[in-house]
Amino acid sequence: MRHWVAAVVFALALALGTTAPVAVAQSRRTATTEGGEVTILADRIEQVAADNLLIATGDVEITRGTARLLADRVELNRETGDATALGHVVFYDGEDRLTGERIEYNVKDGTGVVYQGRLQVAPYYRIAGQRLERLGPEVYRIRRGVFTTCEDDESPPWSFHFGEATADLDNLIYGTGASFWVKEIPLIPFVPFFAAAIRRERQTGFLAPEVGSSTRKGAFTHVPFFWAISDSQDATLALDYFSSRGVGGAAEYRYVLSERQFGSMSGFFVDEVYQHGDLRGYGRIQHDWSLGPGSNIRADLNGVSDDSVLRIYEDSSSRRLAQRADSNLFYAQSWPNWNLLARAYAYQDLTTAEPVELQRLPELTLEGVRQPLPGLPGFLYELRSSATHFYRELGSDGTRVDVHPRVSRPLPFGGWATLTPFAGGRLTYYDRTVTGAGFKNGIYIEHTSDEPTWRRLGELGADAETRATRVYEADGLWGLRSVLHSIEPRVHYIRIFGRNFSTAPVWTDVIDRVPEASWLEYSVTNRLRGRTLAPDGTEAARPELVRFRVAHAYDIGNDRWGNLAADVIVQPTTVLSFRSDVSYSVQHGTFQAFTTDVTLNLPYVRSTVGTRYDRRQAFVPEFVEIPGTWNP
Repeated sequence: MRHWVAAVVFALALALGTTAPVAVAQSRRTATTEGGEVTILADRIEQVAADNLLIATGDVEITRGTARLLADRVELNRETGDATALGHVVFYDGEDRLTGERIEYNVKDGTGVVYQGRLQVAPYYRIAGQRLERLGPEVYRIRRGVFTTCEDDESPPWSFHFGEATADLDNLIYGTGASFWVKEIPLIPFVPFFAAAIRRERQTGFLAPEVGSSTRKGAFTHVPFFWAISDSQDATLALDYFSSRGVGGAAEYRYVLSERQFGSMSGFFVDEVYQHGDLRGYGRIQHDWSLGPGSNIRADLNGVSDDSVLRIYEDSSSRRLAQRADSNLFYAQSWPNWNLLARAYAYQDLTTAEPVELQRLPELTLEGVRQPLPGLPGFLYELRSSATHFYRELGSDGTRVDVHPRVSRPLPFGGWATLTPFAGGRLTYYDRTVTGAGFKNGIYIEHTSDEPTWRRLGELGADAETRATRVYEADGLWGLRSVLHSIEPRVHYIRIFGRNFSTAPVWTDVIDRVPEASWLEYSVTNRLRGRTLAPDGTEAARPELVRFRVAHAYDIGNDRWGNLAADVIVQPTTVLSFRSDVSYSVQHGTFQAFTTDVTLNLPYVRSTVGTRYDRRQAFVPEFVEIPGTWNP
């Protein structure tokens, strides 16, 4: 406790020089000392000269700074330095609060004892003990005590009981002969050693345990221990108990090697002694290394013992519902107009026991964004290319090299519209040729030969777009200075033709499933953008408040209409937003999809509620700009 006895010493020392008995009826006295101003308030203050004894009685209150001591009676022996506070003893020191039946303190050596003490340490720690012995400033030895972070002192939801412990109120508490209790039940009857941080600073010690129940795991307990290894690394170790399955543990190690290099390793295991004795678990390794501007290496490796372990033992819904356990190791380099990615990608499919995983070991991707074409003013070019080796146990695998360039020429018309014709091609090499297909173990697979094959595609098309805008003054409504309304019509046409659409393997949909097409797509987008009020010298924000788009398409190659699609986004504030989209088949007169989402964004919390109705196929060709218009 932050020098609480000093308040008593300074206050009582004021009366030590008094040579005659003094009685004060609820009077206040103040004095200035080296440690600050001390205030004494009591019904009676008396000095017994013969015994060198000073006595303050009746609603005694001694205050010094943020420290305040309350008691029914305080006694001080001038010769020995022993001070005793009795009766309803309460001591406040800032946010900390100590209560006890009796406090004994020696003003000469700074030691003392609190009997049947209860200590509330900011921000939320609770320590109680039969005997709290003060060893020095804010350091106590506690015997037959209890530690918890719960407010219920009589029967907390969880607590550590111990035979003996040492508490440094600015650091941690650690002890021996402990047990872990849930309410009145000693769930873990014996823990030889325990420690817990009891301040806001990063400290080694036990964290708040988690208890609960699950239909799959039964009653469970998670007891974490935090280890502050150094300023640049720490770890969390945990003991887990599941009444329906068994005993396990978890660990997570975090490190920072430099400002540009950091990572973590984590894992979980459980011995299902109450089931079939299986040892199950999962692990993860993450590492980020920034090599310089636009250059970095990252590893994100995940492994599981079996397909269902995440569904049973993971807490987060995203991990629990995961269909894959992905592992990525990649190097990325970016320049103003180019991006290079080299990676190795492998995964474990958690939806089937069959070895259908298609691993990419390795994959190289080089992409160039739209940029001026040297030697031809006004022309732009872009490039997407990749080289990948695929591997899997069940199904076709092999090597593929794909090169996809495109050249375009924007043509403005009087500043009110732009027409952008484009032309390109696609050359794809496969070291396999598809010879047939069939089912094996219920899985559809392709049969291939070792003969290489080439796919040659060409593409022609154009994009036409315009925009009409108008500004409306908002005059501070909803914190906006003005609102910009824009109407943006757009037409997109593409023709794809070529050779070898059917004998090439299908390893990834986007590159391998490119159908011959003559596709016309048209849309109208309405937007409302706001400009916020901003003080002089600051930049105003320009949020998109509303976006509403309607689109349709015509499949010229197959002489049929595409779907009528619409989507809307309404986000008047950063806290609340609404999204919805619909796809209606004009050809069949039925809805293909209708979804809605309402999202609430609060600090540390994001909540989304929505509806889903979707009969669309998962595959949409790359040339379709608005997926809802695709009618397969």
